[in-house]
Amino acid sequence: MFINGKWITRKDFEIRNPYDSTIIGAIPLLSREETKHAIAIASKNKIFMKNLPINKRYKLLMGIANKLNSQKHAFAKIISMDVGKPIKQSLSEVDKTINEFELSAFYSKEMRGETIPIDNGIILTKKEPIGVVGAITPFNFPLSLISHKIGPAIAAGNCVVLHPSPKAPLAAVELTKLIEETLNELNIELGVFTLLTGKGEVVGDEISKNEKINMVSFTGSNIVGESIIKNAGIKKVSLELGGNNPMIVLKDSNIEKAAISAVFSKFLNSGQVCISVGVVFIEEPKADEFIKYVLENVKKLIIGNPLEDKTNIGPLITKESAERVETIIRESIESNGKLLFGGECEGNTIYPTVLEITSNNILSKIEVFGPVLPIVRVSNADEAIKYANNTEYGLQAGIYTNDINKAMELSMELEYGGVMINNSPTFRQDNMPFGGIKKSGLRREGTKYTIDEMTELKTIVIHNA
Repeated sequence: MFINGKWITRKDFEIRNPYDSTIIGAIPLLSREETKHAIAIASKNKIFMKNLPINKRYKLLMGIANKLNSQKHAFAKIISMDVGKPIKQSLSEVDKTINEFELSAFYSKEMRGETIPIDNGIILTKKEPIGVVGAITPFNFPLSLISHKIGPAIAAGNCVVLHPSPKAPLAAVELTKLIEETLNELNIELGVFTLLTGKGEVVGDEISKNEKINMVSFTGSNIVGESIIKNAGIKKVSLELGGNNPMIVLKDSNIEKAAISAVFSKFLNSGQVCISVGVVFIEEPKADEFIKYVLENVKKLIIGNPLEDKTNIGPLITKESAERVETIIRESIESNGKLLFGGECEGNTIYPTVLEITSNNILSKIEVFGPVLPIVRVSNADEAIKYANNTEYGLQAGIYTNDINKAMELSMELEYGGVMINNSPTFRQDNMPFGGIKKSGLRREGTKYTIDEMTELKTIVIHNA
């Protein structure tokens, strides 16, 4: 697609707007041989990128951020048309992307080693770029999740091979144009950045297997993540996978605030968020009150055209995705789930859905990746912890309580990579460590932490002559 500074513009695969199915673009589907050729070119630029002065990396990242800021609304429109995300959420995503590039620029100047004293000398450590980073990104945040990978990669002095999801690649294409423009302005070799579009089973698979790729950074499904681990060989792999993220609401908390938070977090991007609320565990004495506030707020959500400012809920990415979620809702109801609101499917759109379920219901175990909020009544906090940990996932969890001692106790017991106190599991800030345990992933993202993952530590020992 963009290889060694040259664009391949074949129209092999049409991109459709998930809201109205209109054709909004087309991309090449690169072959395995084309992918190998592109990776080989990227690898040849490793030394150039490693030796690129820190100040130029900083200017590159800030240049990208500034250009994005000047085209914020145009990029937000692309995201909304590509993904079906409401425009106000798309604008927020662009803002987060700008912030990530700015943070990456800052941390490019903060790559510090250390000194260790020894008898008759000193030990020095320094961080060096890992080489070529293969970044494989999903459809749901087609701009910000790219920046979480390529910003730190550039800051660390790595070449980048980017493979966006073919379900929503247009933001990546437009971002690459900004990167190309900035590289030209700074007289940096264009081959340090590569964009490869195509099918995951071809392009993504080759990135995972290719020996010239030094690190794979992947965000997506568990199935693909496990495949990458098997195929990667001896290279560093970072995986940010799925989650069934629990939100525990204790009876002493602000119930209305917790309900509003659950609704906002669950229905953001129609539930297509890896840290979306998976299931709410509410203590019995406050369950009816919590459900009342949830339903009041869900009924206010407006379903419609993602490009309209008033819209809160857009379509899922494909008809197949909507059919999958509809099937899960039906299975949940058949397993004694009580439908409280919604449940309808129209085209690619699943209407906001709320169910009351038991702890053994299908919705308490899986990542639904759709606008479905399951609620489980529990007797006490211990029961909530038991159910919350009874899953193969371990991404993020949320706890609502006014008792700080209870909050800290529960946060220690929860088997999750991150625990948000008095917030939903959907909270993420770019400069915090982010990632899961168990089948939710490997390693950590978050600008400074990603840079650490994308570097190798070199030890230099100097003895007195």
